[in-house]
Amino acid sequence: MKVNVWLVRPLPHGTNHMQDFLKHNRIAVGYPVGKNLTNLDYSQIRQLLEQHSWEEGIGNVNTLVNVMNDGDIVVVPDDNKKDVYFGEIDSDYIYEPLLDKNKAGSGYPHQRSVKWFFNKKPLLRSELPEELKGSMRYPGTIADLTKHYEIIMNVIHGDKVKNEIHETLEQKALSVIEELLDSAVPEIRLKAAEVILKR
Repeated sequence: MKVNVWLVRPLPHGTNHMQDFLKHNRIAVGYPVGKNLTNLDYSQIRQLLEQHSWEEGIGNVNTLVNVMNDGDIVVVPDDNKKDVYFGEIDSDYIYEPLLDKNKAGSGYPHQRSVKWFFNKKPLLRSELPEELKGSMRYPGTIADLTKHYEIIMNVIHGDKVKNEIHETLEQKALSVIEELLDSAVPEIRLKAAEVILKR
């Protein structure tokens, strides 16, 4: 299954909930409509939002409820314009009825569970690749960043991935040299032995 990457701002219902996201291992959007949205399609969600004059939020809500998948990656820039958190979605849509209230500090009942990378520590926006920083200027709540999948995988796993590739190439090279130890030509056998002994 294809992995998508999503920009998710931590400002559901107009309040910065970055610390709640980290504490509870969640991401969320606002739009408290008093109802669990499980099994509702785009048009049904839109109708509910229209009843509260929030139809402009249909893209955000539908994406979180119906489009995101377990295993997708999220990029969550804190509102301080400095810190950026990275996580992996590890649940289906979750409805939190206690947060389904239209009041400050609440109002973000539509959620997904997340495993945070880097022990919940942020990376500095200033140190991220330019292409990614450019896309993170998008002002909306949720955006599709899948076109930056490889860049983001490199940010998350960077050195680990490079080391694994290096180790794989080294193993292949050693296998070739080991085969040359059985060559019928004495000079080739000697050269292969020298290379191995120098390691």
